[in-house]
Amino acid sequence: MKSFFKYLLASFLAFFLALIILFLIGLGSMSALISNKTDETKVKPNTILTLDLSVPITDRTIDDPFSFVNYTTYSMTGSLGIYDIFQNLKKAAVDPNIKGLLIKTSMITPGIASLEEIRQAIMKFKKSGKFVIAYGDFLTQSGYYLASVADKIYINPEGIIEFRGLRSDVMFYTDALEKLGIEVQVLRHGKFKSAVEPFMDTKMSDASKRQTKAYLDAIWGRMIEDIGDSRNISTPELNNLADKFAIRTPQSALKHQFVDGLFYTDQLNDELKKLTGIASSSKIRSVSMNQYIHAPETEKKEYTSDRIAIIYGTGSIGMQETGATSIGGHHLAKAFRSARNDNRIKAIVFRINSPGGNVLASDIIRREVELAAAKKPLIVSMGDLAASGGYWVSTPAKTILASPTTLTGSIGVFGLWPNLEGLVSDKLGLHFDGVQTNDMAGMGNMFRPLEPQERAIIQGQVENSYQKFIHLVAKDRNMKVEEVDQIGQGRVWSGKDAIDIGLIDGFGGLEEAIRLAAEAANLEEYKIREMPQLKDPLNEILEQVLGRSVSARRMLEAELPVIRDIRECLEGGSTQARLPFTYIIK
Repeated sequence: MKSFFKYLLASFLAFFLALIILFLIGLGSMSALISNKTDETKVKPNTILTLDLSVPITDRTIDDPFSFVNYTTYSMTGSLGIYDIFQNLKKAAVDPNIKGLLIKTSMITPGIASLEEIRQAIMKFKKSGKFVIAYGDFLTQSGYYLASVADKIYINPEGIIEFRGLRSDVMFYTDALEKLGIEVQVLRHGKFKSAVEPFMDTKMSDASKRQTKAYLDAIWGRMIEDIGDSRNISTPELNNLADKFAIRTPQSALKHQFVDGLFYTDQLNDELKKLTGIASSSKIRSVSMNQYIHAPETEKKEYTSDRIAIIYGTGSIGMQETGATSIGGHHLAKAFRSARNDNRIKAIVFRINSPGGNVLASDIIRREVELAAAKKPLIVSMGDLAASGGYWVSTPAKTILASPTTLTGSIGVFGLWPNLEGLVSDKLGLHFDGVQTNDMAGMGNMFRPLEPQERAIIQGQVENSYQKFIHLVAKDRNMKVEEVDQIGQGRVWSGKDAIDIGLIDGFGGLEEAIRLAAEAANLEEYKIREMPQLKDPLNEILEQVLGRSVSARRMLEAELPVIRDIRECLEGGSTQARLPFTYIIK
């Protein structure tokens, strides 16, 4: 019997070791597949470049397929970066093998400011004389905004289209938390600092409604202005159509000149064959944006060691390591320090797309931005939003660019302190008791309400952070503290209004920021270096296997963004500079 168990154990260990070896071989194969993505793409004549909006569009291309998971279809994909889209369109404009661009619309699109940048890049591409066609089964309002730049827009005869104006909704948690026995104790500065309203009310305050209406009007105004210019439809007519919801079927869209035809896929293919000049029996050649990144340049450039660094800050600001959708204070600060000390890097573009977050982490980043800006030209390029902590880290830049539809400002600070006494005591029957050596030793206890003295201390931290915020803005933007306080108070501004009050210096996207950086550094030839360095996809896989990655939380937060909102607010520290809630504009 003893021998039996010995052989059984030996067999089990051999089987276990075999599994480990197979697993490592599998990882190696997957790593090889991932690294294979860098193989050169060969483009044949009469090819169409395709921009598929179902692929997540982010500030920076993310090759890691685990970063963007569709939990409905359980499919995994990387993302497509805006900078790479710009480069592809420039390259395609002079590539004799590329005949035109096909925009495939989707239900999912990035923010309006990002779409505006892509739209402008497509307008430059059109100057090459090559065609631009947009087609899809779905045309959301934001998708149509991008599609309207095309020469022709086609939609499936049974497709879905909407054009009815913008709306922003906020979810309030107060009653739900009360039923659970949870009280969120709120401390804030700023009459517009409505990030905390979902934790203390059941509806939007007048101040919150006022600021929300202002930036919605600015975004909508920009959208219909551009759509009107492209489709030759007046602004009053577009608003009239939206008010009546007159554009709600493909047939009504065709009637009002929103689209140029109702095509099934085979009819679209016939049209594309005509445009590319190939026989009707031939197969259409196309190349995706992700594939075209690896196509060789048709125009050879002289070698140069000069670099412009694009440093990306995407997501909420915290103390954790920077990832695809989050900004870590020390990690991003290290990227600025590295760029500042690298003699090959002659200028820096800081691409910020953040609602803000932890005050300490924001200030750690801001300090390194300040040091870098003192040594090299530094231009800030704001994406869809760069507000609160996202604005805090931007202020030292020589020049701040944004889109008219960018959300920025939100100069204000708040603190959240959960009280779980009702949950653990009344609901779960758990009770806590203890002793302490000093009066304030128990501060930070989440299982009782804040004492008046504790509340005063946290409120003092909030006030100190707000005063530092407005003084930094005043110094860096050459304004009076009183002026900053007047436009601060947590109010969110659109880029259209932010330029009038001095929060930004001009309109422009990432491409314009790079041009200004090159001009400031007197560079004619340069290469781009993207920072900080992303994790290797294989390391991401290992972290998932070893339990360091939180896939279940990712899935839950993807389906219920409110979970992410609550978690980020409660994990953000005792003082936070964060945008009011997550904006859902539709």
